[in-house]
Amino acid sequence: TSVIRRHGETLLLLLFGIPSAAVGWQIARTWGLPGWLPALLAGLVALLVVAAVAQPRLKELAATGAAVVLYALPIVGAIVRWRLVPGPTALIGDGAYQIQLARNLLMRGVDPYGFDYTGTGLERAPWGQPFPNPALHHLDYWPGTIVLPLPLQAAFQFLTGWWDERIWLLLAGAAVFVLLRRLLPGTAGRLAAVAFFLIPGHSLLAVLGDNDLPMIALLLAATLAIARRRFLPGAIVIGLAIATKQTALIALPLLVAWGYANGMTWRSLPRYAGLAALTLLVLIGPFIAWNASAFVRDTVLYNVASGSEAYPIQGIGLSSWLLQAGIIHGARDAFPFLLIQLPLVITAWILGWRWLLRHRLAGDAILWMGLAFFVFLFTNRFAQPTYLLLGVELMLVGLISRLAGARPEPAQTEFAASAA
Repeated sequence: TSVIRRHGETLLLLLFGIPSAAVGWQIARTWGLPGWLPALLAGLVALLVVAAVAQPRLKELAATGAAVVLYALPIVGAIVRWRLVPGPTALIGDGAYQIQLARNLLMRGVDPYGFDYTGTGLERAPWGQPFPNPALHHLDYWPGTIVLPLPLQAAFQFLTGWWDERIWLLLAGAAVFVLLRRLLPGTAGRLAAVAFFLIPGHSLLAVLGDNDLPMIALLLAATLAIARRRFLPGAIVIGLAIATKQTALIALPLLVAWGYANGMTWRSLPRYAGLAALTLLVLIGPFIAWNASAFVRDTVLYNVASGSEAYPIQGIGLSSWLLQAGIIHGARDAFPFLLIQLPLVITAWILGWRWLLRHRLAGDAILWMGLAFFVFLFTNRFAQPTYLLLGVELMLVGLISRLAGARPEPAQTEFAASAA
């Protein structure tokens, strides 16, 4: 622990920064950039490592600078490249592209659910599968993803005439960085915030659009509100997180446990649960009233059904292993994944609940949320790399918090003392 406190930033730069720089180099080569540019950035990263080693006072600045160079800069480069380099392929992930197209539809008064995205440009997004991209006929994202950033996109498009979803995702990433620093005071927060973005390969996924970042930011904001015993805003933010991505439901039981660990009572639970549900209903209710069958088909049946309306098995999780082993015969065949997922995630919820009631550390709450995400999404019908990264990111944050010896915030300490 003492070694991590004294040399944590330097260790992060060596263990995570150098592999991330190698990934960045490969991105630059793939884009066909002049060799001197990635060499210049590699030299800058090396300079930051040397600064962290030689001048301990600069280690925090060096680590933050490395996160900017290795994570944010490639995303900015991807945005600029898409704007300036013409080509047959849209240089953005299909998910991020579909989200910004869906907002434009909504601003024109068209329901984005049940819409045929063929001809919108989405078919030009990178897609490396042998079957057609199912996103052309299904919008899987819940309304919070579309509605919450809509004013920003509308204003930006009004001023500039264009928009790139990765602008919003960069802002969400900045919010994650700040929230981790607030949740985990001292060395733990500094290390966790930097490590979150320096995971090797994170930038490779983020240049196409890491659509989980807004949900992660909302879950961290709810965790922070609960840690400070502000249960009312915490409930609202939980409702926003679920309305943004259905995946947030996996973290809900652990956030409830975190609430009890910080003084919430069984008597007050219905009030806060009702407020979270009302927030969710405000966002999804209008779309259900607009076209309930399209909404259910796109966001529910698409994920759990079989046949032509099902999301085809792909990714790197259990489902792909079963498909390759011949246990599942076709990518759209039915399989009872929930019978595997539910026992695993319920076990994670129970263990996490018991742990959080005894320890009351924000880093532990984040770790258990990450573990629940990982076991559920790894055994999901489709386990995309970004889904697994979601769990790994949060588990890494929790582990770093433990290793760096994070302590509860004052509000948590006062509650623990009063409970004793």
